[in-house]
Amino acid sequence: MRAILVGICKDKESREEVKESLKELKGLVKALGGKTLGYVIQRRNSPDPRYFIGEGKAKDLSLIAKGIGADAIIFDDPLTSSQIRNIESLIPVKILDRSDLVLEIFSKRVRTKEAKLQVELAKLTHELPRIYGKGKELSRLGGSVGTRGPGEQESEIRRRLIKAKIHRIKKELQEVKKRRKEQRKKREKEKNTIKVAITGYTNAGKSTLMNALTKSKVLIADMPFATLDTKTAVRYTREGVKLIFTDTVGFIKKIPPELIESFKATLEEVKEADLILHVVDISVGNWLDNIKTVKDILAEIGAGDKPVLYALNKADKLIDSPEDLNSLTHPLLVDSKGIPISAEKGWGIDKLIEEIIRFFSDISENEGESD
Repeated sequence: MRAILVGICKDKESREEVKESLKELKGLVKALGGKTLGYVIQRRNSPDPRYFIGEGKAKDLSLIAKGIGADAIIFDDPLTSSQIRNIESLIPVKILDRSDLVLEIFSKRVRTKEAKLQVELAKLTHELPRIYGKGKELSRLGGSVGTRGPGEQESEIRRRLIKAKIHRIKKELQEVKKRRKEQRKKREKEKNTIKVAITGYTNAGKSTLMNALTKSKVLIADMPFATLDTKTAVRYTREGVKLIFTDTVGFIKKIPPELIESFKATLEEVKEADLILHVVDISVGNWLDNIKTVKDILAEIGAGDKPVLYALNKADKLIDSPEDLNSLTHPLLVDSKGIPISAEKGWGIDKLIEEIIRFFSDISENEGESD
């Protein structure tokens, strides 16, 4: 894939914000083995309903793509089926949006049966409205007034097949949800146990932290969505507390809503956790924006009111030794307790565990008072 990236800069957005988003989109292209040849940013109040960037700009983009040998144009925002058709009529290359890339990455990375079902559901849900959009276009392939052309018949058959698949997968995922609920009930009976859901922006270091906390062997890679399958591991503390850590899927800006909906069975683990351990990469300039993105998604899945402890990760990229952790001012900028750490080097891990234990003690005291 040799791609040109396209973004629009709306009223309240700065060009730098759009460039930062396109930089992330470039990372998604790289994760799929593609190469980004360049990017185009257009300032406009809202997307053009027909061509997203306007017909004139689309024609210019066609010349650019031909001139540099691009075989794909990737938009940073969702495209409608009609926008895709209209753009393809002017630019004879593959037209994709951010959702297409994220879904493709997910489909290549998942390993467990459950995660595969969730991704398949998301892809089918994403495809369905585009099939609806293609129906009228396909119907022009044949037939006369008052009859159905072969294109329309084909699209209707495909719609029925997709709907049937969606129904089947949803039923299977409901069974998964029931099994998870039973497993959680069993864990709830255990005393001195605290359930911790590790969450955060993609590539923030969640898997590295999971390994550091539990000595597990979760795959680590410097790329978005390196691990997608939920992992659970246990750590026992000297205080006699059993910590159950669950590493969940990472989040990203403009995440396809179909994915959030499909992964709700998995994300139930976040809703049922006693504590959310929010991992943040503080070595990037927009780390506070990434926190907001994750918080918005947590609120969307019904976990916005959960207690949060921030693991302010990758501190080793900002300081030279663990003795300097206390000099970082990042904890002052977050809305809950924040512990600077380096999951890769093991800095601050003991203090992080201490804070989790302190959280457990506070819960126990509150329960004792209520009794």
